[in-house]
Amino acid sequence: MAWFLLALGSDSMSMPAICSAAMVWSAPSTDTYAFFFSYVSPLQLATSWAFMVIAMMLPALLDPLRHVRERSFWRVRPWAELLFAGSYLGVWMLAGIPLLGVAITLRLALSNSALPLVVCLMIAFVWQISPWKQVTLNQCHRRPSLAAFPPAAYGNVLAWGMNYGLWCISSCWGLMLLPLFAPSHHLPLMAIVALYIWTERLEPACAPRWQFRVPSRAIRLIARVAAGGGKVLALATDRRGPDASSVCRRPSPTLPIE
Repeated sequence: MAWFLLALGSDSMSMPAICSAAMVWSAPSTDTYAFFFSYVSPLQLATSWAFMVIAMMLPALLDPLRHVRERSFWRVRPWAELLFAGSYLGVWMLAGIPLLGVAITLRLALSNSALPLVVCLMIAFVWQISPWKQVTLNQCHRRPSLAAFPPAAYGNVLAWGMNYGLWCISSCWGLMLLPLFAPSHHLPLMAIVALYIWTERLEPACAPRWQFRVPSRAIRLIARVAAGGGKVLALATDRRGPDASSVCRRPSPTLPIE
């Protein structure tokens, strides 16, 4: 639904391409900010950021939500899941203030619209191969113990949602800035970044070091699905059912003869 709403309002919900007459690396003036916010309201920016976070980070939230669901009684489960997701998204909404501020400032300060995207791409790449990136990913793999009964159960999921959100922000801040610098290709770049974030979360935790992390587990998963796609499609389209000769039958037991 978030992807649909972003695509439906792509012209009004993405950060617009505003040309700046400032010199390179010159700080935007107060009048420049006033002009920008007269063109894009803070409520529009907050709504766009909320839909962007929901669309891109929900796949990374499915496994922690499963952890909350499996360790909660059925009476506690809906509220525990809601508190976890709400605290997680609340931390991301607060993180949108500095991230959007950096994106708006660089977009207004640099006269070349492609230069902020190139600079952000270089910074994000260095962060991706750094050992500190792996430290944050390892923290995202942690699954704490949760209390079974309220109010301790609600307090645990609320604290873990905020903690998990902080580690997600530490891991993905560079990647989340990339779509903000490409208003003309906002949705395709969002989809690429969201897919990469999901694939890197599938990788197991490892020792922090300088390395380029290839999402090998996701590649094997896609290859397995592609290899078995023909068999699955054939079984789905075959309405005759399995052949009687191929059905494995258990031999009937025989009584011992005395």
